[in-house]
Amino acid sequence: MSTKQTFKISVKKLVEFACRTGDLVSSGPAGPTAAEGQRAHRELQQLRNSNEQAEIKVTATVDIGDNQLLISGRVDLLDDNTRQPAIGEIKSCYVPPEKIPPSTKELHWAQLKIYGFCVLQKAANENQSNDDSGISLRVIWANLIDNKTTIEQAQFGFAELEEFTRRAAETYINWIKIIDSYRKRLRETAADLQFPYVNFRAGQREMAAGIYVCARDRRSLLCEAPTGIGKTISALFPSVKSIGEKHIDNIIYLTAKTSGRTAANTSIAQLQSAGLEISSITITAKKTTCHCSNGTCTRNDDGRCPLTIGFFDRLPAAQLHLISIGVISPESIDEAAHKYKLCPFELTLQMLPWATIVICDYNYVFDPLVRLSHFSDHANQTLVLIDEAHNLIDRARSMYSAKLDREQIKSAIADIDDKNSPIAKQLSGVVNSINRWSGKSDCDESEETDKPATITRAVGKCTDAMQQLTENNTPMTENIADVAKELYRYLVIEDLFGDQHRTITVKSRKFSKHGKKSLPAITVKLQCLNATDRLKRLMKQFRTTVAFSATLRPQHFFRSSLGLPENTHCMSLLSPFDSSRQASLFCDWVDTRYVARDQAIKPIVEIAHHVYRAHRGNYQIFFPSYAFMNRVHQAFVKKYPAIPTAIQQRNSDETTRRDFLQQFDDSNATLGFAILGGIFGEGVDYTGDKLIGTIIVGTGLASISLEQQLIEQDFNNSGLNGFDYASRYPGFTRVLQTAGRVIRSETDKGVVVLIDKRFNKSFYRNLFPQHWNLLNCDNTDTLNHQLQQFWSGQQSIF
Repeated sequence: MSTKQTFKISVKKLVEFACRTGDLVSSGPAGPTAAEGQRAHRELQQLRNSNEQAEIKVTATVDIGDNQLLISGRVDLLDDNTRQPAIGEIKSCYVPPEKIPPSTKELHWAQLKIYGFCVLQKAANENQSNDDSGISLRVIWANLIDNKTTIEQAQFGFAELEEFTRRAAETYINWIKIIDSYRKRLRETAADLQFPYVNFRAGQREMAAGIYVCARDRRSLLCEAPTGIGKTISALFPSVKSIGEKHIDNIIYLTAKTSGRTAANTSIAQLQSAGLEISSITITAKKTTCHCSNGTCTRNDDGRCPLTIGFFDRLPAAQLHLISIGVISPESIDEAAHKYKLCPFELTLQMLPWATIVICDYNYVFDPLVRLSHFSDHANQTLVLIDEAHNLIDRARSMYSAKLDREQIKSAIADIDDKNSPIAKQLSGVVNSINRWSGKSDCDESEETDKPATITRAVGKCTDAMQQLTENNTPMTENIADVAKELYRYLVIEDLFGDQHRTITVKSRKFSKHGKKSLPAITVKLQCLNATDRLKRLMKQFRTTVAFSATLRPQHFFRSSLGLPENTHCMSLLSPFDSSRQASLFCDWVDTRYVARDQAIKPIVEIAHHVYRAHRGNYQIFFPSYAFMNRVHQAFVKKYPAIPTAIQQRNSDETTRRDFLQQFDDSNATLGFAILGGIFGEGVDYTGDKLIGTIIVGTGLASISLEQQLIEQDFNNSGLNGFDYASRYPGFTRVLQTAGRVIRSETDKGVVVLIDKRFNKSFYRNLFPQHWNLLNCDNTDTLNHQLQQFWSGQQSIF
């Protein structure tokens, strides 16, 4: 007698996979939060009758051929009367039940039916007398807007519920057998997988071994891996091997840039070529993939996207098609979405549970609004790889912050024809509440430790009105849709507001050409000063977290700021490149501090000219601010008009950025002016002769602002050096990232010139990478000599 293969699944997951039909329904910009739903559950459960029990676990088994499905769940309300048991399921909503889409109601009832089957199967197995009188099922809809409950009730017999559950179980078993077969091949090929290159580069073996050991031992890793090591393949190879050895089941590869996603997919393709059979998928931002978000959707007469109508009826065929591909690229998603007439972004989300590797942005794991619950389901067997991890600190602060821009809201109101409509009135109410709040202070910038309760009430009423627009399929203008996102973020962050938050009010006044002040633009921010505790809670759920980047120094700063545990293993690898191919020079006779910038312009112009003249080619000079950059650029062009220059534009679009980079083609000899820590100083590969030198002005400190002062003060209150943690360490990371644009391969050769006398202090000297061999140039003669020595190939001084 053969043993049946057993699979396990929750009632909720089974229903979501096997019982969904019909349309994809949006919950709107502000559906009920988890906390609101839980609160409604508790309140209604406390009102239950004396025979009912709350939160009761139920289980059942269904045999399908040689397979058995073990189903489990938790019932909101259960009266297990032996004559006729009864189940109640509580569902929170923002609209009356009659406005809930039929497909959503059917899903609620499907969940109840399977719960009912579980209860009746248990009664039958225990030989309790039921006489097949069945079970009473009821859905209790709790409308959170008007605090009303609506009950819908029905009777079902055991045979009917058994047949319903069997059909759902059969659908799931047929699918999970396919997935199980793929996963077996994955483990076999992962266990046999060899590194896809003949030899490891310097540093690759150490990085790969460190990740493998940490995955095996449930330990986190912080790894500084300089450019050229091949971080992506060095991270993915040992992670996949850990799957083969059954240490982990899933990998999440987090990266903030398109180039990072491309590198990850390229590395997976290399592993595939080496014999690996694996399923992976890349999440591309909704605003670029969803037709409703990128402006390419043609809605029907009811204002609905046709790709959402009948979505779940066409989904199974698309899933079957995509799972056979293995590595599901964004192009594969687009092709399948077009073939099966499905929303590309939502199709991606539906494929997540079946992919072993998911490549996506940080926000899908850490942002409280965007975070996907899928990643928490099997977190204890998941390895998280965080690429360019130095970016996560500021990103996390922004994820746990929110802001309301009064002028943006007023612009949205201007789009509404009927100024007496509910949405116009509620948006005006938000504007009025911001006016009242900002009137508390005459300062251009002010901060409070409290939340602005009056604004919160106004925002809550406005999101309720917006929910009605969604329920009525009333299309929103782009301005209103953008405001809706900001309002919803505000409510979520307001709910999370704690000791690490401050309310900051900013008033920005503009002057007319006649010198008169206009009304100020007002922004109210719920500013997160430190998201470390939030990161720590989220990372704790995963088996292993690996944070890696070319710039993670000092490591104690990044370990604590990223929320990694104290026992995190820290690695710092040496550069694989020949250090003699980079000249690292600093000019300590120039003071670039804000108070000395008038005097700094002339020497900076001369240094840039000397560097350019020493070896003609493409260079970029990076500045701490646009104002300073523009002044130096004007002075340089005036004195050296024959040298071609390019300058970064504030708020530039994709076309402008592309035009800037095109001026650094190998054949050109352009001096670029850009912002330190900006888009051209990180994440761009200037290969070959596209960049043979960078000149960095200043130590990368952030501009002085109330927000920056509060972040520094928060670190001080924690017993740390606030100036170091809030300013000097992040600033130095910007310097290293920018300097790292020069040497991108073993054949590159170039110079890094630092301009600021502070670089000669021990604080900075102790942080410089070992391979830099930093040399001080105390005047232009010394600078010229060092540059000539370097470019002539006389390496003795290095």
